[in-house]
Amino acid sequence: MNASDFNTFLSNRNLTVATAESITAGLLSSSIASIGGASSVLKGGIVTYQEELKTKLLSVNPETLQNYSAESIETTIEMVNGLANLGLNSDIYVAVTGVASASVTAYKVTKPIGQIYVAVLFENQLSTFEALLKPDSQEDSRNEIREKTVEFIFDKVVEVILKR
Repeated sequence: MNASDFNTFLSNRNLTVATAESITAGLLSSSIASIGGASSVLKGGIVTYQEELKTKLLSVNPETLQNYSAESIETTIEMVNGLANLGLNSDIYVAVTGVASASVTAYKVTKPIGQIYVAVLFENQLSTFEALLKPDSQEDSRNEIREKTVEFIFDKVVEVILKR
């Protein structure tokens, strides 16, 4: 699903979304905002690329980061709950983490490039998703993974809403 279809889907249902992004570094919110009328669906977003911001802004427990890494479903769940607790009054909260390229980590947790974690909070019900997204080419694979992650999130949010 593309951003235009996603925005129309939310707008037709009078739903709003707020985001907490790590791997996508604002691309999710930016994709939504790139479509005219986005202010009717996008409450806003927080980019918490570094662990310090995950803990300070979203109340992610440092022990979660140490035990599971910043790129884990456990961290993503804490991110989405922290976002929801900010009092943004959004209908949908989305958090995303993952691995876009090889990097040095302080923890002994190895995750493959393209591994993503998504948490969606809608109507006080949490849904989580994991995927391994492979780039089509090695050129600019980092950004390709980020773009595929955004499309994955659009699809999963719609799926969650339609199940209710």
